[in-house]
Amino acid sequence: MTLTPDESLAIKLRDAVKAVSGVKLPQLPGDLAQLQQELQSRFVNSYSVAQIIDKDTTLAGEVLTLINSPVMKINVEVRSIREAVEMLGLDNIRNLLISAVLKRLFGNDLLYKDIMEHSVDVAFCMADLSEWVAGVSRDEAYMLGLFHNGGALMLATKDPHGYLKLFSQSHSLPLTVIEKERARYGSDHATIGVLLGKRWNLPVDMLSAIMLHHVDKCASIQNDKVRAYVALLKIANAIVSEISFGAYRGDEMRDYEQDGLDELMISEPIIREIRLALMSYNVKD
Repeated sequence: MTLTPDESLAIKLRDAVKAVSGVKLPQLPGDLAQLQQELQSRFVNSYSVAQIIDKDTTLAGEVLTLINSPVMKINVEVRSIREAVEMLGLDNIRNLLISAVLKRLFGNDLLYKDIMEHSVDVAFCMADLSEWVAGVSRDEAYMLGLFHNGGALMLATKDPHGYLKLFSQSHSLPLTVIEKERARYGSDHATIGVLLGKRWNLPVDMLSAIMLHHVDKCASIQNDKVRAYVALLKIANAIVSEISFGAYRGDEMRDYEQDGLDELMISEPIIREIRLALMSYNVKD
């Protein structure tokens, strides 16, 4: 019997749930849940949004640090959340807030060190690459870069010693590693990442990109925005694996990156510029 796409997806997600059984998916923090409700309100306003964020002074500071960092490339210093909301808009602030919360949850735990360092660098490259892609903002590109390996964080929680060795192989073998994950866990980090993304109410296009970011060919993706997201992820992953982790670039990684480059038609001089920016970003960091 031939399965419909929805039936096939349901089976994959069930397998993903089984693969991380016993691991508690992080809930959307209370302030973020309140912010989501406010943004969906019929009479949402910037003052209310700023008040919600300012209640957590540490988080507000982290968001302002991110806004004023090289990630966002804002020419003037933003000194308050109210100013940030008015300058960037509600949706952009939401994306940056979610990014800051994810970094706080996982960024200081040694278990997740390599995965989060990889994700942060991919997010940085994604933000820069988005300048060359119509319809993708810096903040959404950054957030997707941070979240795309959410499933890897879950598998590392489930199998700390075994999975981290497997994750390191993704720096050179982005397609092979998915096959190995499926053989070992009955699912893969791309599919498992959808579970975390859904829990945090990420947009549907981002969920699709998370699931498909290890696909062989971007051309197989019908949705234009999802295809652009995946192409961005391919290029950013290839850059970070080499620059930040010193991974060997064999045919598999070169082909993976080239597929993204062909899709977005980004030239080699631009890629060289982003590679240099990542080197500078890591030195400052």
